Amino acid sequence: MFGIKITRRKTQPGYRLLWLGIFSSMPLSAFLAAPARGQAGLADVMSNEAIDKAQTAQAQSSEYSFKSGNLRMLLLPALSAQWNDNINTTETGRESDFIILPTLGVVMTYPLTDRNLLQINVTGGYSEYVEHPHLSSWYLSTGSGISLDFYIKDILFNVHDQFSYVQNSSANPQVAGTGTYGTFENTAGLSGDWSLKHFDLSLGYDHQNTLATSAQFDQTDNTTDTGYARAGYKWNPKLTTGLEGTVASTAYDQNVLNDNTAYSAGAYGTWNPNAYLQATLRGGYALEQFDQTSTHLQTSDLGSWYIDLNLTHQITDTVAYSIGAGHNIGLGVQSDATEYTYANASINWNFIKGFSLQPNFSFQHGTSGIGSTILASGNNLLTQEEIYDWYVAGLSLSYNVTKRFAVSCSYQFTGRSSSLPNRGYTQNIIGIQLSYHPI
Repeated sequence: MFGIKITRRKTQPGYRLLWLGIFSSMPLSAFLAAPARGQAGLADVMSNEAIDKAQTAQAQSSEYSFKSGNLRMLLLPALSAQWNDNINTTETGRESDFIILPTLGVVMTYPLTDRNLLQINVTGGYSEYVEHPHLSSWYLSTGSGISLDFYIKDILFNVHDQFSYVQNSSANPQVAGTGTYGTFENTAGLSGDWSLKHFDLSLGYDHQNTLATSAQFDQTDNTTDTGYARAGYKWNPKLTTGLEGTVASTAYDQNVLNDNTAYSAGAYGTWNPNAYLQATLRGGYALEQFDQTSTHLQTSDLGSWYIDLNLTHQITDTVAYSIGAGHNIGLGVQSDATEYTYANASINWNFIKGFSLQPNFSFQHGTSGIGSTILASGNNLLTQEEIYDWYVAGLSLSYNVTKRFAVSCSYQFTGRSSSLPNRGYTQNIIGIQLSYHPI
């Protein structure tokens, strides 16, 4: 949402916008909390795969800070500053603060063979709150991790361990009234992709541990095991359609939220008419079954349709955009379940040599606490069903001061409305960032 674009001169055009979407916001939003988990875990799996593909494309570029044989290391330091007028995301009693954000990105790649690649990609730093030091914290951005791609005959295997430690309440649509919400997540897994002449087959497994960064949200600490499968038919080199499904089991460390098992099944299609336009459409049915392990909540099973549409388009060398929209169900933060509809859009416009303008917008309409009955109070749970609207609008202007240094000025507005009292807020963030990248 904030920051400077990191341009990869030799990155494949098909990955250019995806790489921008991941890294254009660092580090000013590198510490943001991950959004609510998507339907049956498949949205998380696909997001991780997208990040891994973008990182693989970047790893194949020629840029590096240090090189020893086939080992390459790329260092991407940056320094940012923010002014936030509502650090605790509250409706009344607002508090503001200045935040200093030094960060360092480290990308290491080592090709074991012509087809086997080892990657280490870590971006971390520290967010220093000048007037409210209790909110200061270290952070590791989403997408940090270790990944190994290797082939056994024609099957591409990927072993990965991705981790993040991010804290920012306004990044999660379900959260309000606090400045300490965040999560530490570690996801380890294995996937296999087999691409035949007319068929694409994918299988995978992920084990995820999630811990809250604040004791206020310890009820969300959990482990999740997810298995997923996809089978697609390639009608031609540009169009693939197929079936997909997931099974995900979540067990909480405390008995505040209910353990559960999630299932999903549906169809998908991908359309890539050229290297500059990519479109993906998914849809189906998802079911959350709750085991009634909580001593605080009794929640009925939740089933709903899901749909996700994603479109990225590099219109010209200077203009690119990305659009996403959909409807999902997922697990809650202060309730067992949430159902939501979302939309987002972003544009990157290099309108003058050295200048880049990046507007973006996100929206989510959701319902938390669906089918939940409060059996006991406390533990930071919603006392009744909540209907909320959450929206974010931002604008970033970037300028390449030299071939190595770039500066970015940015503004972000976040707003939340709620059917419950004292659960709405508005927030304004103004930021500036100086970043360095090698030629």
